[in-house]
Amino acid sequence: MRFTTEGMKKGIGFFDRAIGRDPDFALAYAGIAMAYLELGETGSMNPIEAFRRAQEVVDKALERDPNMGDVHGMNGQLKVLRHFDWPGAEAEFKLALTLNPSSADTYDFYGRMCAALERYDEALTLLQRAKELDPMAHRSDMSTLLLRAGRYPEALAAAKAAVDFDPLYDRGVATLGWAYLKNDMPAEGIAALERAAALSPGNSGWLGQLGEAYALAGRPGEARRILDRLNLMSRDEYVSPYHIAYIHTGLGELEAAMDWLDRAFKEQSGAVYAVKSSFLFAPLRGHPRFLALLRKMNLE
Repeated sequence: MRFTTEGMKKGIGFFDRAIGRDPDFALAYAGIAMAYLELGETGSMNPIEAFRRAQEVVDKALERDPNMGDVHGMNGQLKVLRHFDWPGAEAEFKLALTLNPSSADTYDFYGRMCAALERYDEALTLLQRAKELDPMAHRSDMSTLLLRAGRYPEALAAAKAAVDFDPLYDRGVATLGWAYLKNDMPAEGIAALERAAALSPGNSGWLGQLGEAYALAGRPGEARRILDRLNLMSRDEYVSPYHIAYIHTGLGELEAAMDWLDRAFKEQSGAVYAVKSSFLFAPLRGHPRFLALLRKMNLE
């Protein structure tokens, strides 16, 4: 299953068919849960609905096989995304790796949680292991972590390697864009983000990030055009408030950005769990409303 919106939706269909033939096929339930987790976290689907469906499927899988390590890993990720239950999530990740020490997905989830908590050394070790076990599925998370940790030259090298591996991988291309921007290469960075948006038309995450990049580059008109586009899209489909907050942050409209982040919290918008360490929201650090949001998420 490719970790793209189209790939995950197709994957759900294939796994549903497998369950139709064998209702006790726990691995198929695990595959569906993974797809819903990613669709909700990326904002490709309303996260409250996506995470509800993922939890239902995880519960069914554990009923059929309570010792399935990967499913405990997904349950840990749901504790992060739905409840900001960091100790509960960590316990599930550790159990998952005890049951299945070769689970790339669990290493990746655990690493992403550690990065969100600014435990960067632990995150690096976990994500390196995920990449070793499954380089196809987890090829851009390392560069994102390095960006969060402020290790910009290393992030650029990792992002280039990920894009060389798969030039059509939109997430990898977007990450490369920010790696360029953080290494003071604005033209290359914006070009990469424009390419990511073109590779995945209608992806509100890449559009939001492109809008923020335009704003930071002194092109507010183009940023506002993307903002208008996202508002128009939201009439017909789910658009994550987290993605709209990107653009307001880039424009320096910090109160508006916080309005959208507060809404993202209420809607369980997938990526909000990692807002504390996000370089995209660095201008908000220290803002009283940002600190209040972190307290709600058990991050302060």
